[in-house]
Amino acid sequence: MRAEEDRWDREDGTTWLRWDIRPWQNLDGVQGGILIFSEDITHRKQAEEALLGMSLKLIDAHEQERSRIGRELHDDIVQRLALLAVQLDRIQQEIPDSEFGRRICDLRNQTTQITNDAQLLSHELHSSKLEYLGIVGAVRNFCKEFSERQKVETDFQSHDVPPDLPPELSLCLFRVLQESMRNAARHSGVKRFEVRLWGNAGEIHLTISDLGAGFDKGAALKSTGLGLTSMRERLRLVGGELSINSQPKGGTTIHARASFDSSGDSVRAAG
Repeated sequence: MRAEEDRWDREDGTTWLRWDIRPWQNLDGVQGGILIFSEDITHRKQAEEALLGMSLKLIDAHEQERSRIGRELHDDIVQRLALLAVQLDRIQQEIPDSEFGRRICDLRNQTTQITNDAQLLSHELHSSKLEYLGIVGAVRNFCKEFSERQKVETDFQSHDVPPDLPPELSLCLFRVLQESMRNAARHSGVKRFEVRLWGNAGEIHLTISDLGAGFDKGAALKSTGLGLTSMRERLRLVGGELSINSQPKGGTTIHARASFDSSGDSVRAAG
């Protein structure tokens, strides 16, 4: 049995038909021809397109909100915290060496650390480096900052990455990287991770691997804690796929893959 779908674009609208081609056998079991069945699936396709459009709008709204929060953190909260650290430093210098002065110094150091953390968070929420550095530079920079902040080792390697990836695909891969690395740092129990980014034959690939605790994939997909569903949805919206290779005490590899149009006009469905 073979099933195919055809689309006809006409002035009065688009029509979708699904064709099933099946062999026909006589009473003796001898194949005597084929049977062709057709079904109008226009309404189903319209519903799927409407759902896809709504999902894209939700992702776009999510990104806009992340950018807004990231800018507010950087332009307001971080600046106020930095000013507070400067004021604490001045107070500490004016106080003779004493227990109270040392406490002021500790508060200044804590404020500086909070300032740095808030600044890093603002960069994660609104990654302007992705726009300026491109996907390779942004991933390399993220891995470096993540390693320094989490006190881990991240081995990043890339090759044959096309320079003209669509922006929505680059952003999708970057969000998958962020979510995967956070999950790995929290749950793997190890301090070393590998990130690979490469392209070949009109496809872009990203893998995040560790040799840590692993997890039960079936149970994780039912949970909302690891963000696997959101990563899959993001990739689906750009025609990509997410595969997960993990088992308890056997490590984890997250693999994101998507096809792309080298002209930069659109992202093709991965198949």
